[in-house]
Amino acid sequence: MIILSYLLGAPLAVVGSIWWLIKKFYPWLAEDITYAKQFSSLISKNKKWEKSNLVVYDMLQMQAKKIGDQKFVLYEDEVWTYKQMLGWSNKCCRALSSKGMQSGDKIALFMMNEPAYLAMWVGSTALGVVPAFLNTNVRTKSLLHCIDIAEVKLLIVGKDPHLFEAVNQIKDDLQERDITVYVYGEQTDEYESFSNLVDMQTNEDIPQDRRGERAFTDPASYIYTSGTTGLPKAVKLSSQKCFLGSTMLLLLKANGNDIVYTPLPLYHSSAALLGFCGSLIAGSTIALRKKFSASHLWSDCRKYNVTIIQYIGETMRYVCKQPTTSDDRKHNVRAIMGNGLRPDVWRTFLDRYGKSIHVLEFYASTEGNVVFINFHNKFGCLGTMSPLWKKLSNGAILKYNPETDELVRDKNGRPIIADTNEPGLLVGKIDKTFAVSPYSGNKSLSEKKIFHGVFKEGDSYFNTGDLLMCDENYHVYFCDRVGDTFRWKGENVSTNEVSDIVVQGPGIKEANVYGVEIPGSEGRAGMAAVVLEAGELDCQGLYDYVCDNLPSYARPCFVRVKDCFELTGTLKQRKVLLREEGFNLEIVDDKIYFLDICKKRYVLLTPEMQDGIKDGTIRV
Repeated sequence: MIILSYLLGAPLAVVGSIWWLIKKFYPWLAEDITYAKQFSSLISKNKKWEKSNLVVYDMLQMQAKKIGDQKFVLYEDEVWTYKQMLGWSNKCCRALSSKGMQSGDKIALFMMNEPAYLAMWVGSTALGVVPAFLNTNVRTKSLLHCIDIAEVKLLIVGKDPHLFEAVNQIKDDLQERDITVYVYGEQTDEYESFSNLVDMQTNEDIPQDRRGERAFTDPASYIYTSGTTGLPKAVKLSSQKCFLGSTMLLLLKANGNDIVYTPLPLYHSSAALLGFCGSLIAGSTIALRKKFSASHLWSDCRKYNVTIIQYIGETMRYVCKQPTTSDDRKHNVRAIMGNGLRPDVWRTFLDRYGKSIHVLEFYASTEGNVVFINFHNKFGCLGTMSPLWKKLSNGAILKYNPETDELVRDKNGRPIIADTNEPGLLVGKIDKTFAVSPYSGNKSLSEKKIFHGVFKEGDSYFNTGDLLMCDENYHVYFCDRVGDTFRWKGENVSTNEVSDIVVQGPGIKEANVYGVEIPGSEGRAGMAAVVLEAGELDCQGLYDYVCDNLPSYARPCFVRVKDCFELTGTLKQRKVLLREEGFNLEIVDDKIYFLDICKKRYVLLTPEMQDGIKDGTIRV
């Protein structure tokens, strides 16, 4: 304010000089101020909602009163207004109540993307019942584990046959736990129809004396981690965090004229928080797709007149792999928002579908407390960590040794801030403003993710498990997951960076890079699992390509050809099992190729060669 007052009263030449100095030495300041103003406005709204103790149901009720006749949910050929979705949610609430569900009870939703999913969720929050969003891809032991840790009393299954198959596999276990199973659809010989029960209810608003006693900071849902390592964990997400998820859309200035395309699964936070809650608070329309399809994305966008697309990085890679058409730029999309968009896909997407499209890339995690937002639309980065934001935010990037899998510490045992352009471990200070969403179950699960006494006694920081880097322009970039970066021939290798290169090689459709152990060798050798466009691996072409584009230590020593990749529910490639199997031909049925430095090409790995690599007679 002092500077502003001085500028207003100063001569024009002085003002110009001061402004020139600011642009020269603090070029990030103007953008930061713009961002800070918008972000502080969002935080102010959140505090008002907290003071009023709102839950998700309250937000829909408020919007239905203001814009009740506006389209809210589009699905296939169905159209639901705000008023209609509220009425449906009221029915779901009463149906749950009729089955004895009370505030604090837990149910599970095992459904594909559909409007009923949203009505069940909102109706649950009116009653104070907490729904667990089950990943539709998990089966048997993992599915039962997810149900157990949420302490579910009632399970509602969607009408898809493969979901019934999954439930039938654990039918006896569910009966032992006295968990009632319903189908949201037509009644079957085994399961009663919950939708029939819903249809019998009145759609009037829920009276206050029948509302559940749930607060702004109480769990509004359980959302599970992807389970890329070990079994999934259930994260308790409050209405507070659900509303904070709307930040992305509001930063894009979304309003009633925007239609948000959400092909991502509602059982994950991107679709549930950013897509649904974001659209709800912005007063926008959300267009759901049952399941992501790269080949249908643009036809859907034209059908629904979409203006904003939600993505996970891999989905955009699949979209860019689709055949080019004359309709590629025939759309009304003004922005895409998501995370994990690698620079090569980012560039390809804009070149092909329109350079004017705003890319709102962000960094966040379901349970975490650190957020970066590429509000400024800077190519390739997650956001900024300018001197101003270092003061205002809670994130810190610490020096990390990938070889020992430990933080680098000073002589006093304290972690050290990473240098400019140096990948380091991202941590987030835990306090009232930047809280962590705990896991359901044993408190030790949450405690394992927290560092204590980082910079001083008594402080606590959330360990994201992610390696990030901040450059000289204060732009922040994602590097890798801890454990994915490996060391080979004295050099650190980023699996993400190598994957970005390999996937552009001759005949390669998809690539997943990881490090594998070789007896007698330090570190891990690079290995790439690939899916081919067609035919056989181009052994000579790939060898020449990696030699031209990667340093010797980063070139994959092994290439495993697969028909397809196993993906998490958020379309991330799983690599734990691939890493464990390595190049062991005794347990791997796929073809594996070895980078033969003598023959200067990739060659098919044989059992004899495998033995030679293990005993050191064949050089790697």
